[in-house]
Amino acid sequence: MSATQPDSKKTLPRRLLPWTAVILLAGHMSGAVACLYAQGTFPIKPRDFTIGLVAVNICLALLCRPSFRPALGLLVVLPVIRMADSGVLQRYTNFALGDHSIAVMIMANFTLVMFASLVILSTGDWRKIAIWAAIGVIVLDCGSVLYEGLGYAKYTQIAGRAAGFLTQPNDAIIVLCLALGVLLTLNERFWLNIAMIGIGAVGVGLTLSRSGLLVFVIQTGIWAAMNLRRHFTKIALIFAVAIPAAAVGFALLSDMAASRNFGTDKNAQDRVAAFTGIFSGDTDKMESSERNKDLRDGWEAVLRSPIVGHGTGCASSFWQPHNQWVAIWLDIGFAGPVMLAGVLIFTTARSVLARGKAVLAVVPMWAFTVFSQNLVEMAAYWFCIAVALNELTSSRFRLVFRKPLSQPDMAASH
Repeated sequence: MSATQPDSKKTLPRRLLPWTAVILLAGHMSGAVACLYAQGTFPIKPRDFTIGLVAVNICLALLCRPSFRPALGLLVVLPVIRMADSGVLQRYTNFALGDHSIAVMIMANFTLVMFASLVILSTGDWRKIAIWAAIGVIVLDCGSVLYEGLGYAKYTQIAGRAAGFLTQPNDAIIVLCLALGVLLTLNERFWLNIAMIGIGAVGVGLTLSRSGLLVFVIQTGIWAAMNLRRHFTKIALIFAVAIPAAAVGFALLSDMAASRNFGTDKNAQDRVAAFTGIFSGDTDKMESSERNKDLRDGWEAVLRSPIVGHGTGCASSFWQPHNQWVAIWLDIGFAGPVMLAGVLIFTTARSVLARGKAVLAVVPMWAFTVFSQNLVEMAAYWFCIAVALNELTSSRFRLVFRKPLSQPDMAASH
């Protein structure tokens, strides 16, 4: 059935898929299922939730006659290699979570969701699904950050910083910016985008993520510039309101950073100072001496085994370089950064040739590689790249489960 047919003629799989897909993608990428299960609120194990909904979504998507874009095949290679390295070769034994099998299971969980998302994005309603999945991620992610920031729950692993369901403040903002990249690329409803940006700003403030704030400002600034001609009056009005609101927000954060309720550690105070410094042109506090040392240690480890690396999992559990290029090199060797760069360069080149189309998804894909070591382990990261490639490539092939009627057979059937 073509994507242009009226909704009233949609088949049952096409009616069900958007619901099941958004539940799977938003529930997994926002961290809601895993976090709420760990706290005893969600009754279904994340493993069972993932396997069940992945199976349902793939079956429904295949019944919707998906059209697969060959470019999406690029996204499967790196996760599969890392999965085989960790689960089969086991060149590095990861005890960070107590047992190596747990690390393998988490990687398998992510890989299943990523594969299901690629199948879902090959259906006719992929844009609608991607938009609502992005909205769901933003609301769950930033909503849980705000809920924690107000003192109603405790999710964070780092004192003094709210993190929401993802439990790691920086991960919360990375996922936020990736979801915003998807939404701002696909959605043309101005006020909906503004609402999601506003929700995101609250999340950025409460997590105190310095890299997240920088990427968020760049990303939303590009979106504003792209829409300035079309919505000049609206954007000018929003800036007139947003600037004093941001000043009040920074004042509140400064007060919270100095209070016992928020945490008196110098880290929180330095992060608030870094926030205000970005807008005043002072970026000195954006740097972290601890992170610089971790990056140097990681690079020294790369040089000890530059060809094959030390085994998948060593970067995130042992060296922690806070840099995706160094981390993937540590895990699987020189081929890792080459493959990642190939995917990102191909996507960016397509965007340039399309005169900046999908640039709002491309920005966080590149920007966070120098701040995070966990990107390739996030379904949201590959989902963002997949959406961009769907927008930027047109060649595709369709699965056909039954042989088409020949001309004589068609004539006989009439």
